[in-house]
Amino acid sequence: MIHRLLSRYRFPITPYGVCSKTIQQNSIASNFCKRNDTASKALYSTSYVSSRRTAKLNTCKIHVQNENIPQTFRETQNFELLLNTALREVHNKYVFLKSSDRNEYHLKQLTWDSLCSSIQKQLDDKELPLKIKNFPVRLSEYIQPLDDSKIILQLLNIDKISHKAWQVLLKEQSPTIERKFQYLFLKLLSYNHEKKTLPSAVQASESISITDPIDWFPETRKIRRHIIMHLGPTNSGKTYRALKRLGEVDRGYYGGPLRLLAREVYDRFKSEGTRCNLLTGEEVINDLDEHGEKAGLTSGTVEMIPYSQDFDVVVLDEIQMLGDEDRGWAWSNALLGVKAKEIHLCGEKSVLPVIKKITALTGDKLTINEYERLGELSVESRSLKNGNMRNLRKGDCLVAFSKKKILDLKLKIERETKFKVAVIYGSLPPETRLQQASLFNNGEYEILVASDAIGMGLNLAIDRIIFMTDVKFNGKELVNLTASNIRQIGGRAGRYKDTKDEPSKGFITATKSSVLKSIRDGMEAPMSYLDKIVVWPTDEICAKLMVRYPPRTKLSFLLKKFEEQLENHSKQLFKLPDLESKLKTIDLFERMNTIPFHEKLRLSTAPVKDAPLVKDAFKQFCETISERYTKSLLSYDFPFHTLDYSYIQNERYDLEHYESLYNIITLFFWLSNRYPAYFIDTESAKDLRNFCELIIFEKLDRLKKNPYQRGVSLPYRDTFHSKPDFRRALTKPTPAYRQHNAYIAR
Repeated sequence: MIHRLLSRYRFPITPYGVCSKTIQQNSIASNFCKRNDTASKALYSTSYVSSRRTAKLNTCKIHVQNENIPQTFRETQNFELLLNTALREVHNKYVFLKSSDRNEYHLKQLTWDSLCSSIQKQLDDKELPLKIKNFPVRLSEYIQPLDDSKIILQLLNIDKISHKAWQVLLKEQSPTIERKFQYLFLKLLSYNHEKKTLPSAVQASESISITDPIDWFPETRKIRRHIIMHLGPTNSGKTYRALKRLGEVDRGYYGGPLRLLAREVYDRFKSEGTRCNLLTGEEVINDLDEHGEKAGLTSGTVEMIPYSQDFDVVVLDEIQMLGDEDRGWAWSNALLGVKAKEIHLCGEKSVLPVIKKITALTGDKLTINEYERLGELSVESRSLKNGNMRNLRKGDCLVAFSKKKILDLKLKIERETKFKVAVIYGSLPPETRLQQASLFNNGEYEILVASDAIGMGLNLAIDRIIFMTDVKFNGKELVNLTASNIRQIGGRAGRYKDTKDEPSKGFITATKSSVLKSIRDGMEAPMSYLDKIVVWPTDEICAKLMVRYPPRTKLSFLLKKFEEQLENHSKQLFKLPDLESKLKTIDLFERMNTIPFHEKLRLSTAPVKDAPLVKDAFKQFCETISERYTKSLLSYDFPFHTLDYSYIQNERYDLEHYESLYNIITLFFWLSNRYPAYFIDTESAKDLRNFCELIIFEKLDRLKKNPYQRGVSLPYRDTFHSKPDFRRALTKPTPAYRQHNAYIAR
């Protein structure tokens, strides 16, 4: 009747029922619904049922690694098929058919997603065979399962429960193994839903404000931390002091903005004889003792800090990144959520007011240390004469804000002078940046041309910074450099050296008088203080937000709603990152319904470069997660055949191509650390990454030697079979190749 009624008034039916806008526009139907409560309820019911019918019944596809399953079980049963069939039936009975309204359906779906994640985690455990062998079978745990972390162990020992016991439990004369699986799943789902999901939802609605990030970390709020700020300009020794304190404790974490910095701190501790782990999005190295215990100290990127772990000291470097539109959430969430007795914040003074406000809300103790620059820094009175490259001197660094301009400057300087030029910009692989910095620091290359990527992370022996311009493209339009930008970049001049010689001196100039005036104004401008920090909702907060909306509501919709609520919050201290770029990434996987919501939230923070090749690769990676496949990087149809020495001088494949390939490989490592069961064979991926770095280094090197001449072409191979042995591709080693291999060996 309801559908006939809607059809009569020409209502479009959306996946969530009737289009509300159309209802408002059609006064006849709207008034009818207001007068008739039964019709209103029926409309709601239609919306709810429609939303459920659009969902796939099998929302949990489990992947089983056969090597983890006992041989006897593999011979008699197809465990993966049996498991997924039972799960599909249970989802249909418990979640799909027994939910009276959308809120109950949504809460049951949360319980279901949690169980599926736990099952997959157990199956991916490499120690599963040993745990199966040592698992104590108790009938009481089969009558009422209480722990979802043991469910796979129970399933694989299910035959140890007598046939008579199963007859009583299932009230059947001939219970099948599939019915036994379903019984355990139903019992465990009911228990988890009543004892965990529902109490958590009630507690969340009563005690935690979704739009107040201070309340997102209730366990952290139970302790009073000591926030110690180390504020000062570049080359003031602030990070040195914080690391010294970190080295004195048993449990600590250094959180840096770059993998290179994390590696540098890791190497420093190791060289001092201090045990230390390395934890970044692409690389994990655990320092294990003879008992298999990890070291207490870890050096890593800010995004990887574990909030559930207790620390003595945590160091957050470059704390001014709190306001960064892209990655600032990592610093903000760490500041609010990390559980540590002491948190050392290193960075610019621009964050001081906002940190004071936050510590007043959290109740943490605050100590402020301010430092002066170790060495002199001055802005020259004149610009570089006529912008002539012949007026450059050894130790100069020219700063530009586009890759094309940087490479043009490299060619121009090497053509007009005898100087060799190193280049550094953001999309270069970190190892390549480090190599270029090393060539400049040791004097092999006299001039550096760089972007604002030199503003943090690399220790560079720069005597003079030369600004080519005072504007940069922010992704939408040209904008003036801020005073903070200018100070951060200009401060790289005059590297401090801890010697008995006179203090180092740094100089700043520009190629044009007008640009130099802007730079001088920026250096002398009063400090501009940060008034808001960027945050990102945790998995728990988004789950609580989801309860308020229909099941299968899009992640993009939830984030927009969340942004609106955050902007209207009374504290006015927090904001979400720029959603425009985030939503572009989310759009690549949002329609993959078999990826759970919390995993979609995690994938939205992946380091995806805005390039067609990279986006296509990321979409394929997400499909692997959605379908629960297991794949190596070489099993994808990516153009790795171009990792061949013969492509060095092939202008069709430029630096942009190889930088995109490098980003794809980096994404694979990022995903492998989070989904080790799906993305395997990281050793081959490491080899591909090394060759990609080499090709990029070689292209820069060839650009230096022959800027306008194409050398003798090497034999071109149209096909490249990387799977058997792609190492044979690089058959003619060059000095650059040998230097790269020496670097990798270190």
